[in-house]
Amino acid sequence: MSLARSKTLRLLSVLASDPGEFLERSLMIAGVKLSFGKDKKPSYAAEDWKTAVEQLSEFSRQDLQLTLDEPELAGLTSRLRGQMESLPPEAPFGVFHNGDRVLAQLCYAVARLMKPKTVVETGVCYGVTSAHLLTALEGNGSGRLYSIDLPPLGKNNSDYVGWLVPEELRKRWTLRRGTSRKLLGPVLKELGPVDVFVHDSLHTYKNMRMEFEMVWPQLTGGGVLIADDIEGNKAFQEFAERSDVAFHAAIREVGKNSLAGILIKAA
Repeated sequence: MSLARSKTLRLLSVLASDPGEFLERSLMIAGVKLSFGKDKKPSYAAEDWKTAVEQLSEFSRQDLQLTLDEPELAGLTSRLRGQMESLPPEAPFGVFHNGDRVLAQLCYAVARLMKPKTVVETGVCYGVTSAHLLTALEGNGSGRLYSIDLPPLGKNNSDYVGWLVPEELRKRWTLRRGTSRKLLGPVLKELGPVDVFVHDSLHTYKNMRMEFEMVWPQLTGGGVLIADDIEGNKAFQEFAERSDVAFHAAIREVGKNSLAGILIKAA
C-alpha cells in the first residue's frame, strides 16, 4: 500500500470516530496545500547559537551560559537521548517532529531566567521541548505549562504525545488535544496573562500569524515569544518589526537549515 493511500485511509477512519477532528485535520491539510509555494520567504540576518546566547545575555543582563551549564539540563539531555533510543518500533510518528536542540535549550534558559507563572505551547509530539520547559519550571519551584497538540495521524497516536515527559514533572503540565485554531483562543481566555509562548505547531503563514496575533496582546510586558521553523514564511519577520518588540533574533539550528526565533515584548 502506498504512503499516500495509507494516510488517506487513516484520515477517513477519523471521520468515522470523530467528525470534528476530521474537519480540523482536513482544514490543516488544505492550508498546507494552499500555502505551498505561495508563502513569501523572509530574509534574516541569522545568528549562530553562541552569538545569540551572548546577545540575550547582554539584553537581559543575565548570564544565559550559566543556565545552560546547569547539571539539570545536562541530565535531562542524557535522559531524553536514552529514552529516544528505546522508542518502540510501533511509535506512530517520526522523530523529525521533535523540537531541535537550539529550540529546546532556548526554552529552558528563558524559562529558568524569567521564572514565568504561565507558559503556553503549541505543538508537542514526543515532548522534547515540553520536557525542557517543565524541567525549568520545576527548578524554579513555580509555574505551569499549558500545551496544545493534535498529533500526526498514526495508530495509538495520542498515547505517544509527550511520551518523553518525565512522570515527576507532569504535575505542572496541562495538555489539551486539538489544533491551535480551535483551542488557543479558549485557552488564552481561561488563563489571562501569559509570560512565555512557544509556537511549534503548523508552520504556515496563516497559522503562525493567527497564533502570534492571539497571544501577543496577552503577553506580559517583558514576556517572550519563541517560534520554531520561522524560515518558511514572513509571519515572524513581520512581528519582529512591531514597535513594541524590545528584542528579536533569528537563530540557526545546529547542522540544519531551519531557524528558531525569539521576540521579547517591551516592558
